[in-house]
Amino acid sequence: MEKTLNDLAQLVHGTVVGNGNLKISGMTNIEDLKPGCLTYLSDAKRLTEVEASPIAAIIVSAEIKSSKKPSIQTANPKLAWAILLGLFHPEASYSKKISDQAAISKTAKIGKDVTIEPFAFIGERVTIGAGSVIRSFASVDQDSVIGENTVIHPHVVLYAKTQIGNRVTIHAGAVIGADGFGYVFDGKKQHKIPQVGNVVIENEVEIGACATIDRATVGSTIIHEGVKIDNLGQIAHNVEIGAHSCLSAQVGISGSSKIGKFVTMGGRAGLGDHCEIGDQTTLGAQTGVPSGKVIPPNQVWIGAPARPYQEMKKQVSAQLRSYETQQLVLELKKRIESLEEKLRTKTQN
Repeated sequence: MEKTLNDLAQLVHGTVVGNGNLKISGMTNIEDLKPGCLTYLSDAKRLTEVEASPIAAIIVSAEIKSSKKPSIQTANPKLAWAILLGLFHPEASYSKKISDQAAISKTAKIGKDVTIEPFAFIGERVTIGAGSVIRSFASVDQDSVIGENTVIHPHVVLYAKTQIGNRVTIHAGAVIGADGFGYVFDGKKQHKIPQVGNVVIENEVEIGACATIDRATVGSTIIHEGVKIDNLGQIAHNVEIGAHSCLSAQVGISGSSKIGKFVTMGGRAGLGDHCEIGDQTTLGAQTGVPSGKVIPPNQVWIGAPARPYQEMKKQVSAQLRSYETQQLVLELKKRIESLEEKLRTKTQN
């Protein structure tokens, strides 16, 4: 595939600076600058480096007024690059056929143009919307509902009564709707609390490989529209995650915690049970939020236990100076001891 720079700029509502008829044959990133390709620049300090490379053209912000390379100016270079990357590398297409080797209940309702690959399992009273894909070895248990144009990758397990919206992607090995971790101790042993709720996943959610989302004890564990959960995330029972929040790999959220909209959680961040995280708040990597903690909206918190960024920054800075502080204290101690000794000697005389 080849496209002119003018054609590509129109797709991302950008402005061409330089030769708009330049042919682009592919997309690349700034670490692999190839001839004939287009990349984006997020750091103006690297402009000279990119200009000296064989790259054909670059996507830049409006702040960069000129370049030795032809460019597309746009408000969000990375977003434009992502859109064009999808143009040159479209998503996989599927057969829109139902394999004879799939195990499908007679009570299941299958929409138009659905793909069900060999060895998939579709249980009793399952509903699958038009254009959706159930890949090999995926399992969809009874009374589950899958919307339209959703892709369930190999070895995904959807337990009973799971509800999945439209245009959802669930990657290989994810488990949705397993029992929540609920037990009561009677002094001698643990008694399991029945987990009778379900999981509801709204439209345009993407769930990474081997992530797990537990069913609610009662009611629903809810993943709202546009949420992105990275590989190996663990979402416990009765958790609610607000729209368009983004959770990095190995995030763990304990039961009944509530995550607001547009929240970002770094890798291995963890929440105790019954926490509340306000809208547009960021939790840094490995942040640990104690049970019951409420963090207001529009905050940045880091550390374990979690603290506001500016507060933790001071604490870490003090820790980094702890050796120098200790040495100073020892030196001052010696001086005080010396002065006390001189004072005693003078008093005795």
